[in-house]
Amino acid sequence: MLEVITGGMFAGKTDELIRRLERHSIARRRVALVKPDLDTRTTKVRTHNGKEFDSITVGCNDPVGIEQIIAQNEVIGFDEGEFFGETLYQLLKAYEQSGTDKIFIVGGLDMDSEGEPFGIMPQLMAIASRITKLHAVCENCFEPANISYSLVEKKAQVLVGGKDKYKALCWKCAAAEKKKKTQNIQD
Repeated sequence: MLEVITGGMFAGKTDELIRRLERHSIARRRVALVKPDLDTRTTKVRTHNGKEFDSITVGCNDPVGIEQIIAQNEVIGFDEGEFFGETLYQLLKAYEQSGTDKIFIVGGLDMDSEGEPFGIMPQLMAIASRITKLHAVCENCFEPANISYSLVEKKAQVLVGGKDKYKALCWKCAAAEKKKKTQNIQD
């Protein structure tokens, strides 16, 4: 079974992923949490609130490493799913469509800071048995936040960071911030 936990930054995706993995651990299932080697901030998976969970770092397109982890565990979590490539999507699709007893839980951003679908997350959502979409709180108006608004100039879609580089905004506040930024550049 494939479960996807998605939404913007600071919405609690990793907290929810860890909560689910802990429940499976309590049920005495063999559990592993995988993180992409692209995220070099820490060796463990750590939430923005400081909660940690032991993890295994693998290459974003390392089928052998991922297959070994899957073979040794009953429940496999993937953090920052948007950073994994087509290899992970194809593996999970094959398992999901085979009727496996394995449980896969993928947490990741559904959109980048420009509001575009991010990585393999849309594909994973299409084949998932269960999808949970979480929202942060808009840092400007306190309504549900839809977007991880970039505070810095980005040269590529991927820019790993936290509160130092992003803030959670609703679409209305993101549009206002973008307009303000454009006006400052023109002045």
